[in-house]
Amino acid sequence: MTTGSDAIDQHNQHNHMDNGGDEFLLSLYGFTQHDDNTLVADVVDGITQHGDHNQITNEGGVERRDRGNNMGRGLQRLNRACRGKLQVVITEGNIRPVVPLVAAKFATECNIIVRNHVPILPHWKLYKEKPASAYVNLFLGKLKAKFDINIEDDTVKMACTEMMKSAVRQQRYRLKQKYFDPFPLHLVTKTSPVKFMSNEQWTQLLESWKSPQKMEMCQKNKENRGNVKYHHTTGSRAYMVHVENLDDKYNDEEPNAFDLFKEFHYSKKKKCYTPVVQEAITRMENKLSTTTEGEELKSVAQVVADVLAENTKKNRFLKNVGFHNAQPRFSEQSTETELEAEKRTNAELRAQVADLSNKVQESEQARIKDREEMKRSQSEMEAKLNLLLSQIRPS
Repeated sequence: MTTGSDAIDQHNQHNHMDNGGDEFLLSLYGFTQHDDNTLVADVVDGITQHGDHNQITNEGGVERRDRGNNMGRGLQRLNRACRGKLQVVITEGNIRPVVPLVAAKFATECNIIVRNHVPILPHWKLYKEKPASAYVNLFLGKLKAKFDINIEDDTVKMACTEMMKSAVRQQRYRLKQKYFDPFPLHLVTKTSPVKFMSNEQWTQLLESWKSPQKMEMCQKNKENRGNVKYHHTTGSRAYMVHVENLDDKYNDEEPNAFDLFKEFHYSKKKKCYTPVVQEAITRMENKLSTTTEGEELKSVAQVVADVLAENTKKNRFLKNVGFHNAQPRFSEQSTETELEAEKRTNAELRAQVADLSNKVQESEQARIKDREEMKRSQSEMEAKLNLLLSQIRPS
């Protein structure tokens, strides 16, 4: 007896998904769209009520319980509920599945495999060389054991490799933050604190962290992160998974770009927005409520794109939450400002070119003058030499 999934071509299972792919995959596992969301909250992640995560302190206050590392038990329960491995479909151009639930489990399992089985090397390029290339095959084999995935397909293999690269970078940062940054160099442990890394591999990692180039790069990256204006508050959860879980809040109505911006930047811990985010929200509200004469009515996504473009370069928030067509429109004033800046830049470049030309011309003239002086000195030397030779000749 065969099931409905047996009739599906193996190659098409892992490489092609039509517009109804999400509904097909959910129905294949016996879940509706509503079941997908409740499964994340009640079954897959095993999330209990909010009170179960809290502990009552002696003073009567509430202390949040530390959940600890994810061990992948949610995926095990999901596989048992499906009576088989969770199918992973990765389309071309993506590095993770399209279905938010599957994407979340896939990303979580990638991090678990790297954390528990893959040694962390100083550079990703080392994983492309032997013998470290075996760790990539180990990673792919672990994914094959956990999911129904075709790791032989080039698209899937490339996506899995990119996920491994991201997980290795994150794990390298965690190790540095825990075992290197808090201690002076002479107190950093010389033996590997991780069971799957040898002492030699740990020493190589320490040497890369101690190099002046690496320290300078880390400091520069830290400064760049400090320049980020709009920090999202969704934690490690993927954007599309968070969007999927907002259906109940908006009564199955699709939230617009402005609603998503507020949802993704509201701090539940501090119960407020940051001042920069609040200022951006105010500007968005003003632009949505008022329009200039002669200006066409902008969509909500367009307004959000315009406000974000004022303070950030190439902001990818709208693209990450599903608005791929929203591009910032620059006003006439900003265009004139850019033209003036471009003119100033061109004038400065022309001045620099003229300065360089003058220096080259002066250098050429000095070289010609030196050559003439050298010729004159040489002729004088030859004349003196001839005079000296004529004097010492016998008469």
